[in-house]
Amino acid sequence: MNDSQFFDVIVVGAGPGGAAAAKRCAERGLNTLLIEKKELPRDKVCSGMIMGQWALEIIQQEFGDIPPSVLTDPPLLSGHRFYVGDAAVQTLKWPTALSWRKDLDFWMVQGAVKSGVILREGVRVSGIETENGGCQVILKKEGKTENLHARFVVGADGAASVVRRSIFPKLKVRFSGPIRECYGGSLDLPKDIFHWFFPKSLPRPRFNVNHKDDVFLIEGSGLSELRGEIGKTLSPYGFDPDTKPIWKDGCTIALLHDDLLSGAFKPADRNVLLIGDAGGLILPITFEGIGSALRSGIQASDAIIKHFDDETQAASSYLRSLEPILETIGRLCKVQDALKVASDGGQDLLAKALRDAYRETLTIQER
Repeated sequence: MNDSQFFDVIVVGAGPGGAAAAKRCAERGLNTLLIEKKELPRDKVCSGMIMGQWALEIIQQEFGDIPPSVLTDPPLLSGHRFYVGDAAVQTLKWPTALSWRKDLDFWMVQGAVKSGVILREGVRVSGIETENGGCQVILKKEGKTENLHARFVVGADGAASVVRRSIFPKLKVRFSGPIRECYGGSLDLPKDIFHWFFPKSLPRPRFNVNHKDDVFLIEGSGLSELRGEIGKTLSPYGFDPDTKPIWKDGCTIALLHDDLLSGAFKPADRNVLLIGDAGGLILPITFEGIGSALRSGIQASDAIIKHFDDETQAASSYLRSLEPILETIGRLCKVQDALKVASDGGQDLLAKALRDAYRETLTIQER
């Protein structure tokens, strides 16, 4: 297949940020294609919490009220709880909608399609090449290659972004790999609380427990290291360490905060704009990515729309609009560093510091 098709905008990746960026461009009359490598709805390893103000406000503004069918049981968490050794348990009240990402993302993609976005799913982007005044997007499916052309490409394809690797081949990226284990039934823990455990009395490694529908999930980036502590910590709540999970999967986090804050990496080049995890814009501490993906997706689409209106250079406009996000990331990195100091002061001090740090991560987005 040697087909050439031309678009104003091609968005790679059908997560929240990609769906929002594509929808906004299509609503402004731009010929917009949204590409997703998997067939939809597809699962994604993620807490599924819609946590901060950016996520809440942008979803409401761009997509409307989240339908009950998209949310889990429980549909709304009342807050977070922090367990550090023998310290008094700390609770942070924060109403949080809860979903499976396959349902949340699919609902947003459906909204984008209704707004005029063209959707291609089950096809893989193998590379991006910049060309005069635009980009060439190389697709592969079942051994066949297809070349598409676009004035702009929005990379919304996650931490292991093919778009980022194509445009910044020399960028050295460190990765973290959280694991998710799903078990049938429930634990003797409140289901409307997201539970964070710090069994080594350090900010990391950590794991969390949350309930969704008829299962409970154990998640974290150090599950192998913490296997013994997980069994010991959760046994009082009815967990049998010999129980095998129904399924186990994982995801990737790109650790690009230092590169972003130093200016060594700028998530845009010519007609390619990187958003969300592809741009390294996940927030420190909680590593919540839905809000920053949505906000950067809106900013990328607005920069592209502005270019079509008055020929403003989209990459420069987008990078300027990211400055408040980078300022937020910088502040949260300092809060994250302070947690390491708090851990030297004992379990009680660390537990309170963690509660306050998570509150800061959620409320700082309001600024």
